[in-house]
Amino acid sequence: MFELQQFFVSGIVIASIWALPAAGVSLIYGVLRFPNFAIAEFVTLGAYLAFSFSALGLPFMLAAPFAALSCGAVALVFDQTVFRLVRRAGTLPPILLSLGLLLLLQNVVRFIWGNDVRQFRLPLLRPYELVGFNITIYGLLSILASAVFLFGLYGLLRWTQFGREVRATANNPGLSRVCGVPLERVFGGLSLLAGTAAGLGGVLLALETSLVPLLGWYSLLPIFAIAILGGLGRIAGVGLAALIVGLVTEYSLLILQSSYKSAVAFVVLSVVLIWRPTGIVAQE
Repeated sequence: MFELQQFFVSGIVIASIWALPAAGVSLIYGVLRFPNFAIAEFVTLGAYLAFSFSALGLPFMLAAPFAALSCGAVALVFDQTVFRLVRRAGTLPPILLSLGLLLLLQNVVRFIWGNDVRQFRLPLLRPYELVGFNITIYGLLSILASAVFLFGLYGLLRWTQFGREVRATANNPGLSRVCGVPLERVFGGLSLLAGTAAGLGGVLLALETSLVPLLGWYSLLPIFAIAILGGLGRIAGVGLAALIVGLVTEYSLLILQSSYKSAVAFVVLSVVLIWRPTGIVAQE
């Protein structure tokens, strides 16, 4: 019984982490209409930047947001340079560019930090007992940080002028341009948010696992499974989809090895899409 409870806690924690980069994928696809595979490497980059900031003496609670914002800044730079050049070239060029950026960032990480497995130098703390479940302070931090970010992101897109511009651009970019919506500001803002979300997810993921150059690559399939399952472009569906994928993949460890987690995520995606081809959350 205790083992089942711990799988439940682990599922909630990993779901909260995967939801962040999945939200980034959903944001980009919802407006720019292409799957940005480079999001996976912003996960890795965020983790390593936080590690370096911590090594320089910055407290972890400052290193994590600085690393996430740095990833957002890098994503913004790439969006306003290379991706901007192919805005009107169809879907294939930005997809290929995102794959190229994925490989570029992966090799940059290897070049700067090497291939060694690393860990954050943080104190070992006793787990807390919360509503009958044992959870580490870092797991609780992951859940809270993800919830705050995702609710903040939803509120930003729902109730602000920027959010109205994003929704208008997603519905009809041509008409939005005619009506005076600054499209490049919208695209840049979305890239900044997506990169920041992925970077924060990477920091939290490294807390639960370890730092390796393929940290984001290993999570690529679950991230995209969550984004698609939640309904691409629908932030409200990301959290629920993450819970489904996170819990199922963790409970699958009762009968499968951990190396099959990505395959389980794909199976969950396939089964649900047979029932709900557009995702589990209805289009507003």
